[in-house]
Amino acid sequence: MDKKVYEFVSKKINDSIVEWKTCKVSGQEFPIYQSDIAFYDKISPVIDGKKYSIPTPSLCPEERQKRRLAFRNDRKLYRRNCDATGKQIISIYSPDKTYTVYEQQARRSDSRDPLGFGKEVDFTRSFFEQFDELMHEVPHLSLVTKMNENSEYVNACGNSKNCYLIFDSDFCEDCMYSSIIKHSKNTVDGLHVYYCENTYNCINCTESFHLISCQECDRSKFLVNCSKCSNCEYCTRCSNLVHKKYCIDNIQYTKEEYEAKTASQEFSYTYPTSLCRSTYTVNDEWGVGNNLYGTKNCHFSYNIGYAENMKYSDLVTWANNCHDISSYGWELENSYQACSIWFNTNRIFFSAVITSWCHDVYYSYIAGGCTNIFGCVGLREKSYCILNKQYAKEEYEILVPKIIEHMKQYGEWWEFFAPEISPFGYNETVAQDYYPRTKQEAVQQWYKRQDTDYDTAIPANMSTLKGSDIPQDIHTVDDNILNAILICEITGKPFRIQKQELNFYRTMNIPLPHKHPDQRHEERLQQLPPKKLFLKICDCCHNEVLSVYDKKYSGKVYCESCYNKEIYW
Repeated sequence: MDKKVYEFVSKKINDSIVEWKTCKVSGQEFPIYQSDIAFYDKISPVIDGKKYSIPTPSLCPEERQKRRLAFRNDRKLYRRNCDATGKQIISIYSPDKTYTVYEQQARRSDSRDPLGFGKEVDFTRSFFEQFDELMHEVPHLSLVTKMNENSEYVNACGNSKNCYLIFDSDFCEDCMYSSIIKHSKNTVDGLHVYYCENTYNCINCTESFHLISCQECDRSKFLVNCSKCSNCEYCTRCSNLVHKKYCIDNIQYTKEEYEAKTASQEFSYTYPTSLCRSTYTVNDEWGVGNNLYGTKNCHFSYNIGYAENMKYSDLVTWANNCHDISSYGWELENSYQACSIWFNTNRIFFSAVITSWCHDVYYSYIAGGCTNIFGCVGLREKSYCILNKQYAKEEYEILVPKIIEHMKQYGEWWEFFAPEISPFGYNETVAQDYYPRTKQEAVQQWYKRQDTDYDTAIPANMSTLKGSDIPQDIHTVDDNILNAILICEITGKPFRIQKQELNFYRTMNIPLPHKHPDQRHEERLQQLPPKKLFLKICDCCHNEVLSVYDKKYSGKVYCESCYNKEIYW
């Protein structure tokens, strides 16, 4: 971010900048605030009576975020063989990767104890190098799923039923091709959709019913191509409406006029350009970021709910006193530099995928119910372990300080895992979604790449439909379409229509898609504002404000106060 943004925030929240640093990767200047120093001091661990002070970071917030997100592959699925049973399975690990991968049942059984892979610490080698070896040996879950029913092709998903290709989602039913949806039913092509039913191609919508191609709408029903509408019904191509009914292009009609005008309307996948608020916060106290709900003192953060004292974080709910938490966090506190941490966790440092009653976890990957572990992989309900080797409490507290001093010599201590340790290529991960990098850029910064093509070959006896050959009128489509291969009009990648999906299109009166699900997801991502703040002039009061929209944005942008006066008062 621009240096002026950091200085503007310093004045806004009365938090002085004590030091400017230069990111060792991007070369960008970034500040260390007085509150940062206090946070690092507060959470610095005490081991065997000695406090190990956390230093200020050497990477700017964006680069720290990229490193964490590079450990999370949500959407890229492959066929490979289970290393335990030999059966063909679906996995987030591509067949060429040299990691040990087990199907769900085999990985979660007690037949293989992760402590069986324990290693002695070798003080003649880098600790990260030893951890990477352990990462390759300990069996990984093919998919991260829990308590799903009839939902074989999902990942980072739990408590869902009859779902297909949904990711980072929970408590869903009959949903398809969506990411980050919660407590929703019959949702297709959704992104950030919560407590909704019968929605298609929607982004950031909440508590709504029967929405088509809508963005940032809440508590509404029967909307088509609407944006930023609240408590509305039966509206088409409208934006920034509250408590309205039977509107088209923000013009009021009677019920009969509305039905007549919309009876023959053509379907559109687009979202209307509308007046935007600079940032979006609800019941927030002194927040600096976007999509903050019921928060206090959350700064440089995005998509945060019911949290306090957060910084440089994204997609976190019910948290306290944490910095640098990524996609996603839930019920955690006193943690730093971690990714995918949830359910009653405390003091998690430089780790990823840590769940369920964990505390005092350092440099670990995939753990549940663990306490006081360091450099471990795949442990469940263990304590005082290092590199998956069990120690007595006294031994652990003697050895960990030695490891810390050893890691300092290699420049590893208090840095998140080096990019090359990630089990995924950068272009497979959430990092690529929000911080796109070319192959050259990724490789230059030591990230891996996944460039092997695993696209399914089209059988010679299968019929294909391209672009204009795909039927437009859903009422003319019969079940034979289920046997055809559709070709994406943008990427040329093949895709198919599922029976459940076809029934949804018929019920919602929606034409068949002409684009591959990955392309549709990419286009939805492009509709999201960046996870970045800019200085912008409010188009109403002309005061300088922080905004997630840069100067290139062509629509009007109002500060929160002016927006509320325009829309609600």
